[in-house]
Amino acid sequence: MKRPGIQDIGLGVCFLLLAIIAFRPAGVLGSRLRAWNAERQVLARHRAEWEEAASGRRSTLGSGGAPVIFEFSDYQCPFCRASHQTVSGWATAGRATVVLVHVPLSDRSREAARAAICAEAGGAFARMHDFLMTNEDWQAAEVDWEAAAEAAGVPAGTRFARCLESSATDERLARDSALAVRWLVTGTPTFASDHARIVGQASQADLENLLGR
Repeated sequence: MKRPGIQDIGLGVCFLLLAIIAFRPAGVLGSRLRAWNAERQVLARHRAEWEEAASGRRSTLGSGGAPVIFEFSDYQCPFCRASHQTVSGWATAGRATVVLVHVPLSDRSREAARAAICAEAGGAFARMHDFLMTNEDWQAAEVDWEAAAEAAGVPAGTRFARCLESSATDERLARDSALAVRWLVTGTPTFASDHARIVGQASQADLENLLGR
């Protein structure tokens, strides 16, 4: 049997050093492995908390019988707004029940999220959500949210006005933010299912991945 020469030993040492560099925590493969493990942990957390997170939520698009997809969204986020038609199409076609989780990134987005939450009480979340995603008037300096609700076809009045100022609405936004933190959401829109997680503007191909098909 041929004994390894100096050149063979040198190549072996080089390969070993390259493997050590690649798989060390700061290396390319080490970083990817760490990211992959983190993603697996997040998906496991999704599955463990899935039913509890989805139960009782009225900020939904689509029928209750379709697979559930969470959308972490902000009403002023351009990619969220650009995704709106595609995501609404998923719900309208009965392919998914989309649960909206509010992650407002500005004071005006927070006001819009409050208006959407308060529209839920009248069973009109979908109308208000569509209005906020497709209309830009509410992004002006001053907003009459009751007038905006009426423009969206949402019943407005004393109940709606009180809801806008209610501590219960603050608590609801806090719960949404807490869910985003637990599920390591770092950008909007983020779409999460019990099969996958996708960040960025939605496409039809994304739905197939989210449904595990």
